[in-house]
Amino acid sequence: MTLRVAIVLAIVITSCGGTAASSPTPTATATRSAVPCGPTEVFTRHEHAHLTIVVRGQLRVVPGSIGITATSICWLHTHDTSGIIHIEAGDDRTVTLGDFFSVWGKSFGKTALADDRASSGESVQAMVNQKPYADPPEKIVLHDHDDIALELGPPFPTIAPYVWPPGY
Repeated sequence: MTLRVAIVLAIVITSCGGTAASSPTPTATATRSAVPCGPTEVFTRHEHAHLTIVVRGQLRVVPGSIGITATSICWLHTHDTSGIIHIEAGDDRTVTLGDFFSVWGKSFGKTALADDRASSGESVQAMVNQKPYADPPEKIVLHDHDDIALELGPPFPTIAPYVWPPGY
């Protein structure tokens, strides 16, 4: 194998597999969440929700490959950095945004949003389909085409509704 082919192969493997920081192995997170993982996608339930994260006025990218490794895929996962959460499940169990953050391996609640923590005077606020969500944000139940915005702040800028691409 030439050096050039080896470099290209390494880049492809790295970009497809995600990183440990953005997506811990599904088997490690499955015990912390109610979300099963397995060797292939299942489509008994096939829905999508969208997640936007804003921290102190700055948009944060939801990483691709959350819940996906080379050998396993969780019923809640991302394929890319669009913010679309794929709900590809083997049954109709209730899954929450807290379950998704558990698969991701990140903290989440009224005072924590992924790698960020609320300072004095700050909090995490949630909007579901452009309506304020007053209960703890980790309890947001994921439904098909939900448009979820999470903001740690202030500031709390207005977030435009998500426009779904064709096919979703």
